[in-house]
Amino acid sequence: MTSPGRRVTIADVARAAGVAPSTVSRALNCSPKCKPATRERVMRAVEQTGFVVNRRGRALAVGRSEAIALLFTDPFAELFTDPTYARLCEGIVSRLADGPNLPMILEAATPAERERVLEHIGRGAVDAVVVITPYEGGELLDRLVDLPVPVVLCGQLEGDPYRGIFSTVYSDDVDGAALAAQALVGAGRTEVVCIMGPADNPASADRIRGYRRVLGERLSEDRIVHTGWDQLGGHRAMRGLLASGIEFDAVLAGSDRIAVGVIEALRDAGRDVPGEISVIGFDDHPLAAQYEPGITTVHQPLREEGERAAELALAMIEGEAPQTVVMEMELVERSTV
Repeated sequence: MTSPGRRVTIADVARAAGVAPSTVSRALNCSPKCKPATRERVMRAVEQTGFVVNRRGRALAVGRSEAIALLFTDPFAELFTDPTYARLCEGIVSRLADGPNLPMILEAATPAERERVLEHIGRGAVDAVVVITPYEGGELLDRLVDLPVPVVLCGQLEGDPYRGIFSTVYSDDVDGAALAAQALVGAGRTEVVCIMGPADNPASADRIRGYRRVLGERLSEDRIVHTGWDQLGGHRAMRGLLASGIEFDAVLAGSDRIAVGVIEALRDAGRDVPGEISVIGFDDHPLAAQYEPGITTVHQPLREEGERAAELALAMIEGEAPQTVVMEMELVERSTV
C-alpha cells in the first residue's frame, strides 16, 4: 500500500505485481509481448494500488497519439452497407477496446480525401494504419511506404508487393472457393455458373481461380457473370442468365448477398432451390444463416481477421517486424445444395 495522499506510480504497481515497470507499461498498452496471465496480474495490482492512468501524459512521454487509423478507400456508404467491412471493423475495435489506443475511421475515396489523410498521418496523428480496402487506391499505399508509420493490410494483393514493408492479414479466397466447388461436385452437379463481384477486385479473381482448381474448363468464361457484391446485382445477373438459355444446375455466388439475389430470381422464375439448382454463397455473414432456406456458404473469419489486424498493428508499434498472416476458411453446409 502507498502512503495516503501520495500519487500511485507505475513503480508501485510493478512492486505489487512482482514485475518490472516496463512490463507494467506493456500490459497497460495491451502489447502483444505481454502474456495474458502477466497482464491479468498487472491489472489486479492496478486495482489493488488504485493506480490511475494519465493517458495524455503517458502519450506525450512516449511520443504517441494512442490512435490507430482504420483507412477506408471505398465510397463511405459501403462501410455501412457491406457486412464484410462491418465484421472486420468489429474485430479491430473489440481488440482495441481494453487498451489505450482509440480506433479512428479515415475516409480516402477521392484524391482530395487521400491528400488530407496523408497529411494527417504524416503529422503523427496516428500510431498505425489498418487499411480496410487495400485493393482500392494503390497509389495511396505507395505513398504510405514513405511515412514512418506501421501499416497493416486487410486483404491479399496480387504478387504481395508490400511483403516485408507492411503487415498483411487475409483469408485464402482460392482455397475457400475450391471448397465450394468441391461441394457442388460432391452433390453431383455438373453444369455450374458463377456470379461474381467486380472483375477488377482481387477477391473476384482469386475466387474464380479457386472454383477452376476443381471445375477446370467446365467453368468457362461464358458461364461467369460479374456484378456488384449486393443482392440487386445477384438478382439482375441471374435474370440475365435465365434469359440467355444457358443450362445450369448450380450457382457459385461471390457473396452471400449475391446468393440471396440469385435465389430470389430463381424463385420468381419458378425454379426450385436446391431441388433443381444448388446455390453456394461466400463469406458466411449472418444473412446466410437467417435467410430461408439457410444458405450453404464459405465461412470467412472476418471478425478474427480484424482482431488479428489490430494485434499486428500493436506489435509493429512496439517495434516488431511486419508479418503476413493467412486465415483458414471452411465450408458451412446448410440447405441450398
